Amino acid sequence: MHKGLRAFAELGYDAVSVRVLNDRLGMGHTFIHDRYGSKDVFWRSVVDHEFQALSGQLAPALLSEPEDDLHWLAEAVRVFHRASAEHPHLNQVIDYEAARESDRLDYLFALIAPFTTAVQPVFERLVAAGRIRDIPWHVFFFAITKPALLYGQGPLARRLGQPDGSDDSGTMAETILRGLIT
Repeated sequence: MHKGLRAFAELGYDAVSVRVLNDRLGMGHTFIHDRYGSKDVFWRSVVDHEFQALSGQLAPALLSEPEDDLHWLAEAVRVFHRASAEHPHLNQVIDYEAARESDRLDYLFALIAPFTTAVQPVFERLVAAGRIRDIPWHVFFFAITKPALLYGQGPLARRLGQPDGSDDSGTMAETILRGLIT
């Protein structure tokens, strides 16, 4: 699954052929067809596998009942960035698919819906209370999620001075939160 995810992350869905996938997986020239039937079914299996791992990390924070909305949101952002740092190829796949209309984007959107459903009411209460900046929901969403691309763009980050093995997820989460909290 990880090798498949990496292929889709590095090359994009459209550039990855079944032949390339079979070669990268080292499983023989008919593996994808024999096991999954199609590249699309394999892509969905890979994405499901990675989302399941990510969800396992996010669920405890997002499913907890917020005693204080701001504290809950801040912890959710921190957990999201820690988890995203551990799943950089998923971030790359989402970024690739988010830029074009497709059934794959619809599929991804359905997978992220439980997360947005959990966060949006808290966001709206915090905006109404004046505790975070009054920005549109979609701007908030991208302010939280788009910086996670840092974790999958190691070559650029290194050119910008990021040390090897650096974990910037905490710094990124705190920077985002400082920009949002009034």
